[in-house]
Amino acid sequence: MRNLIRFLKRYYYIFLFILLEGFAIYIISQNSYYQGSVITSIANETAGSISNRTQNISHYFTLGSSNEALVRENAMLRGMIESSYVKYQHKAFQYNDTIYKQQFEYIDAKVIQKTINKRNNYFILNKGTMHGVRKNMGVISPDGIVGVIINVSQNFSLVMSVLHQDSRPNIKNARTKISGTLVWEGGDYSKGKLVDIPSSIPLKIGDTIITSGFSQDFPEGIKVGKITTFDKDKGTGFYVVDIKFSVDYNKLEYVYIVKNFFKEEQEKLTKDIKNE
Repeated sequence: MRNLIRFLKRYYYIFLFILLEGFAIYIISQNSYYQGSVITSIANETAGSISNRTQNISHYFTLGSSNEALVRENAMLRGMIESSYVKYQHKAFQYNDTIYKQQFEYIDAKVIQKTINKRNNYFILNKGTMHGVRKNMGVISPDGIVGVIINVSQNFSLVMSVLHQDSRPNIKNARTKISGTLVWEGGDYSKGKLVDIPSSIPLKIGDTIITSGFSQDFPEGIKVGKITTFDKDKGTGFYVVDIKFSVDYNKLEYVYIVKNFFKEEQEKLTKDIKNE
């Protein structure tokens, strides 16, 4: 308090000048229409500029919550699109008077830890069993495929990235519909390889690669990348294909966990085949 009084005593003439200047401007604006309108216009412009900057600063600090809200909304909308449903064409397969049965649901999550430059890379997400997350669920982003959940705790989940030697998702060429396998051999996190593509099929640079839908982990049509180079392996009869991933894994922040309602039923069929 003593310092405040000392400060006011030292600089009181400045505050007095500002007060008198403001009073003089007020008197002028009240007694002259033109000058008053000019002063009012300047004051409004100044106030508007300050208000705009304040809102911009406030908007910057709320971008995080806005992004999270958009991710949640996108997860809900993604679950409503036609590719998330199975259509039963015959009335005998109707259930609750509908010809559509939802197959996929999406849980939004945020990447809280990741690796991209190791031989085997992982992501950690901020969603776990209490959010409905289970092992072997697929993970995608708005730009494409990400990986598969391999371990889950109550609040977190561990994702085996496609940048992993054991990750081998089934893919297909969106143009030719021919399927193959995606592998990552290490090195550049922006590039992968396709194997098991027959060399009898004509490929093109720039062909789009998507998920095939043959796996229970991912819906059909999720982006994987684009073909950059390819060559025929004369010894095997298959192509050696290089692709550029559609996802920038270094910038990955928000993802969607894929819940397949039919997965247990599909896995049971596969298990019965293996046991025969």
